[in-house]
Amino acid sequence: MSELFSGQCFLVSGSTRGIGRGIAERLLREGATVGIHGRDPEVVQRLARQFDPERAIAVAADLSDPEQARGMVERFVAATDRIDGLVNNVGGGRSSAFRGISLADWRATFSTNVEAAFVATQAAYVRMRKQKGGAIVNMASLAAHGPGKWMGADYAASKAALVSLTRSLALEAARLNIRCNAISPGFIETDMTSGLPDSARDSLRIPLGRMGSPEDVAGVVSFLLSEDSRYLTGQVLHVDGGLWMNG
Repeated sequence: MSELFSGQCFLVSGSTRGIGRGIAERLLREGATVGIHGRDPEVVQRLARQFDPERAIAVAADLSDPEQARGMVERFVAATDRIDGLVNNVGGGRSSAFRGISLADWRATFSTNVEAAFVATQAAYVRMRKQKGGAIVNMASLAAHGPGKWMGADYAASKAALVSLTRSLALEAARLNIRCNAISPGFIETDMTSGLPDSARDSLRIPLGRMGSPEDVAGVVSFLLSEDSRYLTGQVLHVDGGLWMNG
């Protein structure tokens, strides 16, 4: 186990599977105390015990209700007495034609992808101000930087909003030694992409020749939370194998 983050406390939303789980496992290996978050309390508790009974903190909350994000942060801080980093990884969406997106669908997507991150970040920011430091990483998407090519317009717009939120907070918080950056993943091997047929994978034309892994994203998150990125804020890093270059 590395001691890179020994004594530091990070909360990772949506960390029971996929990219979030990969991030949590990476940070635990690097010595951090990590908040494991998911909707189902039993699943969260079981995974926390499986990961590390002492340094994995179970924090259940349903972030489809953004107000629960505040309680998620507050419970984590109550257990650890600090929060050095927040990773807003929870998100969702589906491939939808523009004509088929209802206003209710639009609001639900923004509620989970933007509002929950906003509420969690605001709660963490209050604590980080008292600590005079911290780092926030928002999980955006390749979809944030162009049309909703593979996902619906609601998803693309929500991730673009998250990028804007990242930059606004980065500018305000910099004087307090609090950094805020974002990651825009491309296609990552998770449950969401497991059903893609080979023909669809080939048609992506990813320059590096493969889809990414959760560990590919986790390594960049670790960097953004670490002192190695201490002079980096307001940035959006593309972790997509160069897919952004194909437009």
